[in-house]
Amino acid sequence: TRKSKKRGSRFLNARIDRLSEDARALGVSLNSSQASKLVAYGGLIEKWNRSINLVSRGDIARLDKRHLTDSLAASPYLEGETVLDVGTGPGLPGIPLAIARPTLMFTLWERMSRRVRFLQLVRRELGLNNVEVVECDLDKTAHLKPLRFDHIVARAVAPMEQLWPSLRGHLTKNGSLIVYSHTSTQVQEDASDFSNDLHASGAGRGRSAPTTLQSQGLQLKQITYAVPGLGAKHHLQFVSNSAMGRYPVRLKFRGIR
Repeated sequence: TRKSKKRGSRFLNARIDRLSEDARALGVSLNSSQASKLVAYGGLIEKWNRSINLVSRGDIARLDKRHLTDSLAASPYLEGETVLDVGTGPGLPGIPLAIARPTLMFTLWERMSRRVRFLQLVRRELGLNNVEVVECDLDKTAHLKPLRFDHIVARAVAPMEQLWPSLRGHLTKNGSLIVYSHTSTQVQEDASDFSNDLHASGAGRGRSAPTTLQSQGLQLKQITYAVPGLGAKHHLQFVSNSAMGRYPVRLKFRGIR
């Protein structure tokens, strides 16, 4: 009916406005088209989650803040032209970042065929021409010719000390690996199956972050930020191939409480 359509439209507009406001709290400016695409992406996750298990069922009610907004946190720090998202799962953080940064090219690696098909659907539905989806697991990347990305991002995949040895070869000379981390143990529960590949391939096994990184003259830098409406602290960890890090050791975004 006409009334139900009006209510649906008001709800949609309110959701778009909230996401735009929350994104601004993280230093990310979205125009109306970008915010609408982000909401549409959330709708696709909600629609297909029952059959594909894209995110935990408990997270559907807080999808916008916990996943969509949080994924945008790295956007202000992306430079250059190319970004690789490893173990992207349903496209987090790669799809929100690709929406926010349309001039950058994003490659999404995911090992599960069903999720890959979902990501291809998202790409078509949202018209994301700056996204490439690749079915890939980590233990096969050792045989790949080194791919040169300006940034590699990983969210709910594995700790930095496990990811760095396997992925550093796919970065440009001054490229950086950006790992999302969270003070809550729930992140470990939400981690994608991609992390299992790290253990299967032996990447980072028996190593600690200081030993792996400091022995190579590299320094891990961390940014702490707040996602509006979520209480726990969130972090971005950076390691760069460049000895001269470009990122601040600590910077806190003031979220809306």
